[in-house]
Amino acid sequence: MDASRKLAMLIDLTESVGITIRKKPVPENPSAHHPDSAGTLVRLKGKEILFLDESAPAAEQIAALARALCNREQIAQRFIPPEIRSLIERANDE
Repeated sequence: MDASRKLAMLIDLTESVGITIRKKPVPENPSAHHPDSAGTLVRLKGKEILFLDESAPAAEQIAALARALCNREQIAQRFIPPEIRSLIERANDE
């Protein structure tokens, strides 16, 4: 499965569990770059929002989405393609 398909599937899954995704490019600051900076999950007024840096490489966006989904009971009993479920489970281990 290519990266764009993984990204699309993870975005759909993230939104389906009630997390709002806000895609915003983050201004480049080489001294502040960190692999986890492609996405930040926050809770505002009782709602979860994932700020996803759309200018980050697809692999980093995929990792940010997987981190947002790990340990979610809402996906435990859903069918999720094994490759996507594996990404989410590995994010839990990191």
